[in-house]
Amino acid sequence: MSDSSVKAKLIGQSKLDFLHDLKLEGIALSPEDEYKLVQSKLVDPRPEGHEKPRKDYRFHYDKDLKTDTDYQNSLDDFVDIMQESDKTPKIFESDRSVIMEEGSYDEMNEDLFKYSGGADIKKSQWKPKDILDHSAQFVAFVNSINSGFQNMIFYKPFAMYCQQAEDWLKETKTIYDCKSETEKTEWLFSEYDKCADNTLYAMDKHLQIKEGSGENFSMMKYESKPVHKLLCFLIDCGYSLMAGKPRQIAATTTIGGIALFKSMFNRNFFVKMIAQDKEKVQEIFDDKIKFPYGELEKYMKLSVSNDSGTMFRFARKKKKGTKGGANSKIQVVAPSVSAINGGAPPIVLIDEAGLISILGRMIREARPTMFFQDPITKKLKMKRQMIVWGTGGEMDSGGRAFEVEFNDNMRLWDEGIYSSGMIPLFFDWTTRPGITKEFYLKEKAVYTVDGPEKEAKSIQFRQAFPSTIADMFLVSHKLLAGADWIQDQIKRIQDNKYKIKYGYMEPIYDTSDPQPEESDTPFRIIGAIFTPCNDNNMDMATVMILSEPKNWKNRYYKGTDPIMSDDGYSKMGSVIVDAVYNAPVAVMNYRDPDHKKTFLQCMLLGLYFGHKSQRTGKIIPPKELVESNIGTGYCDYVESKGFLNSLVVNSELDPIYQGGKNDIGIDNRGGRKELIILSLQNDLHKNGEYYHFPIIFEQIKYFVCKVNEKGVRIWGTSDVRKYNDDVLDGQSYAVICQRTFFFEKPMDMSDSAKNTSSTQKYTLVRKPNGELTRQLVSTKKQRTSA
Repeated sequence: MSDSSVKAKLIGQSKLDFLHDLKLEGIALSPEDEYKLVQSKLVDPRPEGHEKPRKDYRFHYDKDLKTDTDYQNSLDDFVDIMQESDKTPKIFESDRSVIMEEGSYDEMNEDLFKYSGGADIKKSQWKPKDILDHSAQFVAFVNSINSGFQNMIFYKPFAMYCQQAEDWLKETKTIYDCKSETEKTEWLFSEYDKCADNTLYAMDKHLQIKEGSGENFSMMKYESKPVHKLLCFLIDCGYSLMAGKPRQIAATTTIGGIALFKSMFNRNFFVKMIAQDKEKVQEIFDDKIKFPYGELEKYMKLSVSNDSGTMFRFARKKKKGTKGGANSKIQVVAPSVSAINGGAPPIVLIDEAGLISILGRMIREARPTMFFQDPITKKLKMKRQMIVWGTGGEMDSGGRAFEVEFNDNMRLWDEGIYSSGMIPLFFDWTTRPGITKEFYLKEKAVYTVDGPEKEAKSIQFRQAFPSTIADMFLVSHKLLAGADWIQDQIKRIQDNKYKIKYGYMEPIYDTSDPQPEESDTPFRIIGAIFTPCNDNNMDMATVMILSEPKNWKNRYYKGTDPIMSDDGYSKMGSVIVDAVYNAPVAVMNYRDPDHKKTFLQCMLLGLYFGHKSQRTGKIIPPKELVESNIGTGYCDYVESKGFLNSLVVNSELDPIYQGGKNDIGIDNRGGRKELIILSLQNDLHKNGEYYHFPIIFEQIKYFVCKVNEKGVRIWGTSDVRKYNDDVLDGQSYAVICQRTFFFEKPMDMSDSAKNTSSTQKYTLVRKPNGELTRQLVSTKKQRTSA
């Protein structure tokens, strides 16, 4: 049996043992959990039967689970165990876009792209006279597309545009059929004019594109699909667009080709393309601009007068009767507030707008320069064209800028206000080249899961395959788990009526050892007891306990989010997890106006879950990981009571959690914050169904991820004045603490433990430079469980 199989088996067994312990303590279980115990034969299903004694804990450690390295072993914590099912996967909400039962969604009604009203179609027949004063037919055409691409209605100018490109593609004469140089020149200029008039023709006739990279690189002939024909038409008409789209519709490839040909075949023209960052800029310039240009037929190429970095400047031979060459350029740049205005380009292309957090500021900076007044008609006309497009699923990284701009334009469009100049376009999943209903449903099944990630997976699918505009702007991972799943866990706990005990901690004193006058306790503390509360004194409760501690070493681990002053909104959150069951067994969420009383309750909770040393008889608290940012006061308090050795030193943590100014604890700032949240999320998804404290899920409900203007993800409670997240932090630190000492074997310290094994004792010492570290002080034989 593989290590992973063994580990999966042990995880399952420990969960059953946990349920069995709860039952033995009189805690009501759900029918599903009762059935699990019956199936495992830990419980006799007969009414008059007796429960089978719980298996000895030694079962969990009779197998060597070592892997090659500690790192490999730690990776198992992030492995999801999947089970195959014969059940038909559930399908999400009904999809208006699913129309075709067979074939590819590329295979739209050909009549939409055909016009048979006569030969030799002219540009003037399909290009609008005004790009702001839309006809009723054009508005209906756009609305039909936005309702679902397969609902697109016939629009005569679009059909004529597509027919013109098709007619020219059918012409068989090439430059090689020309007899004389004059004939070749005239053919070439005619070809240039066709490409300048109809970019769709230029793309389908001349464009070669790069497919893949590295060893998988290949070159292929560009072939436009329905969505590409529409893009070419609208851009050639001069319209400005704000387009939302699914993934993989070759939008950047298509618009990159349009940029190339617009700059090549228009005199004194400037195309600027804006991409998300410098790396993307270089990639687009190399793959979407330079590569296609390099693959053009030699006779189609213009002279390149400038090829520096991310700019092409073109020139071409003079056409007879004209005054100059092309003198045009294309440039790809990274975003900046003034990026659109720089150089006054007549056409600006903004790639993957969902990744550009300053999109709104860029557009507002450029808007005053987009219009001019016609000296004859006195009407405002657009002198600058802007094409903006973004993909569903990018909202997590780029903030909400694209959503705001898109929705603003859609609102104006719906109200019949077209003066903004931007046409909002929504491309649903059916626009993806080659996609079929069968492929769509198979992908949907892959994303259909149960558990904490159900909603997140659903959102990811709907982002990648949007059926509605709202699908594009869904934000995944806004919560640590799906809202429905969180509510299910709260209901599970309520329905099962788990008997969480509420109470407060009291110290056990060594009355022979009085403390100094300034101390908050009269004698040295040597232990703790838990005093339950009832309905009459519930206001005295400071802690919650699920199951009573057992006298085990290395079984309990504590995480603490302290307070740093006597005032504030937050409480002190501390959680103790049981390493056998991988679930929290005690929680403190408390704050007293006197911070020392708060510190005392927290410290005593740890002592209550400590183990008794067989050598000295003293109670030794479990290891405790404290948030170091604000934990200095609490750490000093613990040290003053003689329990410094229980606190985890920063250098003991996994390197990814190390850092900060303090020797003790974990610094919850910078990049570590996201890693700490990820640790909690992973444990929640693995073990969340075994959390039995409602307060954890109540805090998760309001623990959200926000994205600031720079695209940085920030986790925190939605309103610090109303909601707390201190228990979540305590749970995070407890889980990290447990994983830090994964190599420590839990040991039964009770008198019934018969075996002995070599064990080592460590203590905290301070180096000459003042740094705290844990050092070995002795090695001895100690009784343990087998």
